Amino acid sequence: MSDEPSSVVALADSVSDLLNGIAGWLLVGFGVAGLLSAGGSVVQLVGGASPAPNPAVIPFLTLFSLLFVTFGMFVNPRFRRRLDRRHAPSRFGWVRSVDDRVVHADEDCRERCVVCEDRVDRGLDRRYRSEFVVAGVPVYTASEDHNYYCLACATADRSGVAAESVTRPAADANDLDTETDESDTDTDDHDTRSVATVDER
Repeated sequence: MSDEPSSVVALADSVSDLLNGIAGWLLVGFGVAGLLSAGGSVVQLVGGASPAPNPAVIPFLTLFSLLFVTFGMFVNPRFRRRLDRRHAPSRFGWVRSVDDRVVHADEDCRERCVVCEDRVDRGLDRRYRSEFVVAGVPVYTASEDHNYYCLACATADRSGVAAESVTRPAADANDLDTETDESDTDTDDHDTRSVATVDER
């Protein structure tokens, strides 16, 4: 199979992300401008400015501005990815989290397994993040690390068997998918299987 279609699709995805990002930032900008305008109208109304703004317009302007900001956040891929990995709304401060993603054979992964050092063509990508969250939404990622596991080591880890005692050729390609198919939330265009959060006190 030629690599051309995948590069064209990757280019189309990149252009789509770029255009969605621009549209999202424009919507957020219009929304913030509307909120500033509504705030200025309230100040003029309270201060008794000579051409007084219409008080009935202020709530509608505020509502539409908030809608613009909300839609802008959902359209922008960067905001959407952060919203996809949100925590409980009561969470504030530094949070450490771990999530697992299945690595499929068609991804052409060039990483090595951290346990046996074999090349990972199928297996598990375990991602560790330390990020600052406000109301559960990550606003700043301080660090992000990945550990890759081949199919045999990942399956052994899931079943509680020592990884060294697993015979690699005997592992079935579908073992990992059936073993970890508990949740199907799609974050970074891949399957994310489980997320664990650790408090940093």
